[in-house]
Amino acid sequence: MISFKNDKIPAKGYILACYDDGIIFEPYELKNGAPVFAGSESHTSGEILRECHLFDEDTEYRMVYREATDEKIEIVLTRQEEDSMDKDLLFTENILVQDTYADTGRVPKTLTIVNRYTYSDYDTLTLKNYRISAKLP
Repeated sequence: MISFKNDKIPAKGYILACYDDGIIFEPYELKNGAPVFAGSESHTSGEILRECHLFDEDTEYRMVYREATDEKIEIVLTRQEEDSMDKDLLFTENILVQDTYADTGRVPKTLTIVNRYTYSDYDTLTLKNYRISAKLP
C-alpha cells in the first residue's frame, strides 16, 4: 500500500504510479493518508515504487524514489503558483492518454501538462518543472 504524510495531496484525483513491473493509472480517494483505488488494480509491498503523481485539476503531488541514495523526493505543484509566474514562461499542452488506460472509462482521454520554463544564467530557455492536470468527472 502507498502511504503519504503530505497534507497537500488532493483528496480525490488520479494516480499515475510507476513500479518496476508496471504502471497504475486510475482514480483514487485519500483515506487515512493512503490512496484507495477506484479500480481493481493492486500492488504488493514487494514492488518498488519509482515515481508517483497524485493530481487533480489544480494540484499535483509528485514523489520520485532515488535508488542510488535511497531517498524519496517529494514536491507539490499548484495552479495558484502559476498565477504569479511569467505567462511567457508557461506552456500548456494537452496530451492523449494511451488507449490501454483511456478505454477503461475510468481516466480522462487527455491530460493537461503545464510546462514551467526559466532562463539559465546563460540566457538559455530551460524546462524547470511541469505539472500534470486533469478534470475530475
